[in-house]
Amino acid sequence: MATSRKRYSLPSSGSGLARRAALGVAVAVIAVLVAQGVVDALALDVGAAGPTSPFTAGPLVASTVVAGAGAAVVYAGLVRFTDRPVRNFLAAAGVVFAVMLIPVIAFAPSLGVTPVGQAVLVIHHVLVAVPIVAFLIGTASR
Repeated sequence: MATSRKRYSLPSSGSGLARRAALGVAVAVIAVLVAQGVVDALALDVGAAGPTSPFTAGPLVASTVVAGAGAAVVYAGLVRFTDRPVRNFLAAAGVVFAVMLIPVIAFAPSLGVTPVGQAVLVIHHVLVAVPIVAFLIGTASR
């Protein structure tokens, strides 16, 4: 008789989910700060500057933490109320990712962000989304 192995492991408790979320956020924060460090070292013209720029450490870290917390809440709800939480979470994450790109494409230029800055923002979105999703669904914590 063959045994089946689950592809994804669901968190066994709230603290397990919190640990996964914290690890995903930590990896995402490091990734996005390193990427921004490379952008700064290369002196790429991203357009927006100053303390409220989306390319400074404060907004990068804050938005990453908010993204991780929001993703954890959504995933917890899907684990509790659906039969296929991973599939549903991946679908929701894909939709949220696509929707979050709309401001980058539609509104960032009006705020002075250059096309290079827009590309950097898209890369930042990927660097935040991938580790958070991977840790939450359990693929990165094996």
